[in-house]
Amino acid sequence: MQYQIRYVYPDKRPNEQPKLQKEAIIMKRSIAQLSMLALLVGTACADTTQTGPSVFEIDAAVDFSLMNSGASSWLMSWSDTSGTFTDVIDPTLVLTAGETYTFDVNVSFHIFVITDTTLPVSGSDGNFSRDTFDGAVIDASTLQPIADFTADPEPAIDAISWSPNDDDAGEYWYTCRIAGHAGMTGKLIIVPAPVVCPADLTGDGMLNFFDVSAFLSAFSAMNPVADFTGDGLFNFFDVSAFLSAFSAGCP
Repeated sequence: MQYQIRYVYPDKRPNEQPKLQKEAIIMKRSIAQLSMLALLVGTACADTTQTGPSVFEIDAAVDFSLMNSGASSWLMSWSDTSGTFTDVIDPTLVLTAGETYTFDVNVSFHIFVITDTTLPVSGSDGNFSRDTFDGAVIDASTLQPIADFTADPEPAIDAISWSPNDDDAGEYWYTCRIAGHAGMTGKLIIVPAPVVCPADLTGDGMLNFFDVSAFLSAFSAMNPVADFTGDGLFNFFDVSAFLSAFSAGCP
């Protein structure tokens, strides 16, 4: 009779395999949640939000093209990810600190200036009018240095490029520097930059499809930005932490 000796080595980690299987299942479910989330928020991205008949909140950099309606109104046009806005009459613009906005006059006569609130103005959104015809008063209220906040008409290449910061938060006026064109006046409002939140991986102040996509790409590439637990590993705990941060929203 022959005997066969078999050595059986005890598993030093008897619970490891079920644990790994459980983690794999949770990981798949979390990735599936992210994919579904990406579909649900895929249309949430927008730079311009119209909050009133003449009020537009614009939270990303925009180039404004300025035309005119006689001597009574500015006509503003711009485009961003939310669409194209054409010949909007003297809009009240709510702009975000930290972004860059340009104002380019595309007519050959009118001069666009940005002033502080010492400029006497009356009226309502979309229908403001300057209460002075004194050029010295306009100049005294124009932001400094005046050249940086004055856009001359064509053929000059002299657009205003303004990157307000949080210290600039507040209200301003824009108007035509030609003293008699009092109706070409509107309001600018600068709001502080949004507080950065962990799930806002694109840094645009919004949580949407692009943040989910950025996380999935970073996670696949094992980019440290996707290490939401900070432990140097890339596993379902990071996915779970991202989902929690995304669900919590931005302050």
